[in-house]
Amino acid sequence: MSPPEDEQLAAVAKAVERNSRRVTALDALVRQLAGDLAEVAAALTPAGEAPTAVRSWMLAQDPEQAVTDLADLIAWTRRVYLRYPDAVLSACWLWHPDVIEELWWLRCAHAEAFDPQAGTWPRVGDWHERQRPGVAKRVRSAIGTCELSLHRTGTAHARPAAPAPLADHAELIAIAWTKDALAPRPEPTDEQLHEADIHTRQQHRRT
Repeated sequence: MSPPEDEQLAAVAKAVERNSRRVTALDALVRQLAGDLAEVAAALTPAGEAPTAVRSWMLAQDPEQAVTDLADLIAWTRRVYLRYPDAVLSACWLWHPDVIEELWWLRCAHAEAFDPQAGTWPRVGDWHERQRPGVAKRVRSAIGTCELSLHRTGTAHARPAAPAPLADHAELIAIAWTKDALAPRPEPTDEQLHEADIHTRQQHRRT
């Protein structure tokens, strides 16, 4: 092998060696960053608890998650909510999705208020002074005189949720709003007024 070829081969070997050292250094840096991120995540997450995503019971779609959430909520109501004298749950509370929703967000707000890392005394005070009493009052209003037999087929509580009134006319309102938000809304037609009257009479019959 001629001297020029030897020099070229040596140069290539040196370049490969330099790149190898750079890759090794970058690999070490990536590992260090991964370790730092893990430490930050551990510091932000209370021991033994996983981050809780904001979920609505009304929009629940995963059966396993729903079962887990209800089990957690039931344990929390016994440990915390039902300790307060104004907190009342009728036997049919699980048949009231609005009640579950109220209690679920109250339970999550309680967890945030007392979180070892993110909790604050003002949050705790707000939970005691405003959030808990408000939920307790609304829950008593929703199920205070209800019982499980009222949820059997044919009873008022067994009916599905009522559709939004005059929903078929939503497209007209949406188009008018996006076209000119300052313009008056479309004048109600005789058909719409008739539908509204039927809806009002049905509401009165239910109450």
